[in-house]
Amino acid sequence: MSLQSYKIYFNDGTIVMADSPAAFKGLPNLFYIDDDEIHKSFNILTSSVSTGKALNYGLINPDPVQIFREFLDNYTVIQAAGGLVLNKEKQLLTIKRNGIWDLPKGKIERHEDQRAAALREVMEETGLNMLNISDKIGETYHAYFEDEVVLLKETHWYKMNSSGKGKLKPQEEEGISEVKWADLEWFKGPEFYTYHSVKDIIGKLLTHEAAVTEVLD
Repeated sequence: MSLQSYKIYFNDGTIVMADSPAAFKGLPNLFYIDDDEIHKSFNILTSSVSTGKALNYGLINPDPVQIFREFLDNYTVIQAAGGLVLNKEKQLLTIKRNGIWDLPKGKIERHEDQRAAALREVMEETGLNMLNISDKIGETYHAYFEDEVVLLKETHWYKMNSSGKGKLKPQEEEGISEVKWADLEWFKGPEFYTYHSVKDIIGKLLTHEAAVTEVLD
């Protein structure tokens, strides 16, 4: 049976809801919580920015899906979509936004589905226009403040393929200063300074690619 887990990030901290403690492996400053402590812990997590200390909370429940969905019902959830774009050399496309490496993504517009939004955001933010979208790799969740209100962003990530021949053009008005292709090993090194949620989804992509290769072999 596969592990079921959900992570909600706030800066360097998380709340993790899972059916096994294996989901919490490697998390520093980890505190185990009960079902009735989740909102209190989330409030502490989102106020921990003032302390400068990353906190992590772990909740074990046999049905983390239900717990997670009930948690989301208490907050405004912003829907977004993005792309994990590979070229023929199996390099991954990355952008530098506000000085931090990231992946192309953005909010889903009204009357727009996830796949269309993911394609649009990649094209707008990177300048690529010849893309093939395929499998959904997963979702990431992070919390942030807007007008002193905590919002949650649910980002839907899709694998895409590109010929890699198009001219890359960063969308400067969105704070993007650089767009580039990089070998997958580069994303495991110290130069790739990014968000934990981005590292998570890249890890899922690598697992997906390994599984596809195994099936083809």
